[in-house]
Amino acid sequence: MDKKLKSIVSLLILGLLLLVISACSSDTTKNETTTESPGTESSEPKSGGSYTILSAADPDMLDPHKQSSIYTHMMAGLVYNKLVSYETGPGVDYTDYNVVPDLAERWEISEDGKVYKFYLREAYWHDKEPVNGRQVTSEDVVATMERIINLPGHQAAMLSEVESVVAEDPQTVVFTLKQPFAPFLNFMANHFMWILPKEAVDGEVDLATDAIGTGPFVLEEWEDNVQATYTKNPKYYEEGKPYLDEVIYKVVPDQGSRIAAFRTGQADSIGALSPEQLTQLQKTNSDVEIFEALFATQEQLYMNMEREPFNDIKVRKAISMAVDRQSMVEAIYGGGETSGPVNPSLGDWALSLEEREALLPYNPEEAKKLLAEAGYPNGFDTTMIVTNGYGEQLVRVAQWVAEDLRNIGINVEMEIVEYATYFSERWPNVDYDMGVGYQTYFQEPDEWLRTQLHTNGSRNWYNISDPELDKMLDEQRLILDVEERKEYVYEIQRYVLENLVNPVPLSTYYTKTPRHAYIKDSYPHASYGYGYLKDVWLDK
Repeated sequence: MDKKLKSIVSLLILGLLLLVISACSSDTTKNETTTESPGTESSEPKSGGSYTILSAADPDMLDPHKQSSIYTHMMAGLVYNKLVSYETGPGVDYTDYNVVPDLAERWEISEDGKVYKFYLREAYWHDKEPVNGRQVTSEDVVATMERIINLPGHQAAMLSEVESVVAEDPQTVVFTLKQPFAPFLNFMANHFMWILPKEAVDGEVDLATDAIGTGPFVLEEWEDNVQATYTKNPKYYEEGKPYLDEVIYKVVPDQGSRIAAFRTGQADSIGALSPEQLTQLQKTNSDVEIFEALFATQEQLYMNMEREPFNDIKVRKAISMAVDRQSMVEAIYGGGETSGPVNPSLGDWALSLEEREALLPYNPEEAKKLLAEAGYPNGFDTTMIVTNGYGEQLVRVAQWVAEDLRNIGINVEMEIVEYATYFSERWPNVDYDMGVGYQTYFQEPDEWLRTQLHTNGSRNWYNISDPELDKMLDEQRLILDVEERKEYVYEIQRYVLENLVNPVPLSTYYTKTPRHAYIKDSYPHASYGYGYLKDVWLDK
């Protein structure tokens, strides 16, 4: 081989070696810089261990049909199941609403959309008196649904189109509707539709203080405003689950104390933190993982429309225009976006961000003009309620709103109300001038719209009454074609932001929740209930 050919071959070999080295180096860098995302399965699950949840508050009762509080239903998800539920797991987003089997292993819908037939799986109640671990039957489902229908409140409204619920045989339940009803299957998956044993419905269980279900954990004891203790359900229908032996739900009102407990490993769950709190936590616990998601609800600024001057659309528009939403959500939550009548967590059921921002502008000068046109050139004095039961961030939102309103002449006196009083009395009884609060994690456009804004809406806690809007709200729920219904839902939202402006959507922020690295396969969902803990295991 001549020298020239040898030189060419040598260069080719050298080039190939460099490519191989480069590829290996690149792969090594990827492996070093890529961390396991929260909840990603890394190995075979291990059974055992205790999981501690710290909460800012406790519900005033455990009855899931008499109370719609987030605290009641987060706890309920450990104990109960529904006929159908929302999918969770790897590859499923926090705000995906895919309906999947739960106690019903399958279902059929008639061609006219009026009959739903659910076929129950083999599942068993917890081994507690008076149920003693017997099998679930269709009679339990019928008794549960009849109880919901006969109790006033949000849950009953979801079943308003149900004409009958019948046990066709011990494992088959048939719902017949008055008319085709678009939200029905979503409502069956809703976190308010927990199935109870017939004995509990008949009064043999004190549902205010006890819970007997089919879920992954058994409630052993609940001491109000102190602690609830749950143990593994050995007869849970998902074989091999749950992996945890025990779940402790402990009430610790002080945020600093909750963070300190998490930092030292005494707590496994403390909820979302502010950007400042996360930064401080990561300084001492560098291995903490952060689960980030678009919040399943929003802060709302709401007004009592039977009190002056909040019965004037110009005043309500002025109040909305006075709030600098984007600066607020950046400063308090570290990021988020302007919300809307349907929360953006429901994806393309919400108006686009561009349209939300256009219909909810920040314009304090225009706000002052509207106040003057309404007869309040110098503003007015008012009061605003808020609760500290959701943590300090919501109180900061109320303080921010109050300061923005002062800038246009509205002097706000804030009243911080204890959570149970706020949620059970002041807000639902419309006992306020103004208020700031989080709304429930609504799962369906009909909940965001008709539930809150219809004259007869079960969550119309604002004294709203608009006949034209009522007509639109009634019509949208009867449209079975999804795309056609979406267009009508958009039209309703535009009407609300132009002609009602109450409650005023503020922001939907990005939640940032710390998670210990040893917690595996945690797949939370944008609905109430810690039921997803059935999949969690501890890699300790």
